[in-house]
Amino acid sequence: MNWLRRVLTENIGLKLLSLSLAAILWAVVGGDVPTEIVLPIPVEFRNVPPGVEFVAEPSWVDVRVRGLSRRVRHAATADFTVPVDFSRLDGPGEKSVLLRPADVEAPASLEVVQITPAQVTLTVKEVSPK
Repeated sequence: MNWLRRVLTENIGLKLLSLSLAAILWAVVGGDVPTEIVLPIPVEFRNVPPGVEFVAEPSWVDVRVRGLSRRVRHAATADFTVPVDFSRLDGPGEKSVLLRPADVEAPASLEVVQITPAQVTLTVKEVSPK
């Protein structure tokens, strides 16, 4: 029993230092690993000219996001925007708009990996003023 007390109490400073370094190393290396999640995000339509009506299919997309686990855990739908700019579309009719991960507005600490589906189909028609 005396030997156990000696093992535990000798060089207590070095033992505490070793334990502290091990905890810090664990926190830095293994504490926050890259993680991915999928969030449903609404498509946002910008620069819609007056006198234009449209139907979008789908109006929500799934966005796969990658980042450190603590950042990903705090990510919310409101942090992301999937914009579709009407100024790039010409005239009425059915249009397909390709959605790219680079176009998604997201927090800088997170990376958008994929959008599903990768395109939105818009049926655009002009409406006469009443």
